[in-house]
Amino acid sequence: MTFPALLARLDALLQQRRPAYYATLNPPATAAELAAFEAEFELTLPAELRWWFGWHNGQQGFESFVQNNCLQSLGSAAETMRVNLELLEAGDFVPNWWQPGWVPFLENGGGDHVCVDLAGTFTGHAGQIMEHWHDWEARSVLFPDLTTWLQAVVQVYETAGEGGQELTDEHMEEIELEHPANFPKDFEAGD
Repeated sequence: MTFPALLARLDALLQQRRPAYYATLNPPATAAELAAFEAEFELTLPAELRWWFGWHNGQQGFESFVQNNCLQSLGSAAETMRVNLELLEAGDFVPNWWQPGWVPFLENGGGDHVCVDLAGTFTGHAGQIMEHWHDWEARSVLFPDLTTWLQAVVQVYETAGEGGQELTDEHMEEIELEHPANFPKDFEAGD
C-alpha cells in the first residue's frame, strides 16, 4: 500500500476508533510552512514526511497517538532541531547524540522523539526511523523507513480496534508495533 493510501486508511481508522482524539489533530501544514522549514534547516524533506505533515500538522495536547508518543507539529519539530543543533554546534554532545538530518515527527512531551533520519546514521540507510532520547544514549533504529512504520501503525489500529470499541489513550500507550525482521537495531550515542 502506498504512503498516501496508508494515511487515508489511518485517517478513517482514527475517525472511527478515536473520534475524540481525532478532533485534537491540527490542520495540515501548508506548502509555505514546509518550504520555510526546509530552508531554515537546509534540507529536503522526503515525500513521505511532506505528506505526513501535510496530513495533520501535529495535535493539541499530549494524548498518545501510539506508544506514548503524540504527533509533533512542524513548529515543534523546528524548535527541537534548533535547540539540539545549538548544543551540537557548542560541542555539548558526544557523537551521534544529535545529527542535523534528524527530523522529529513524534514526541512524548518529555524531550524524547521519534525521528526520520535523513542521513542514515549508524546504518547508512537514509530515511530510517529512529528514537532520540534526551537523557539516555540509546539510539534504536526502529524501522527502515516511514512507510514501513506507518504500515505497522495502521495494522495496530486495525487489530486493536477490532470489534468496534473506541481506543483510549491508555490503549495506545501500551500498544506494541510489529517490527520488520532485523529491527529494531540498537546503537548508542558516543559510538
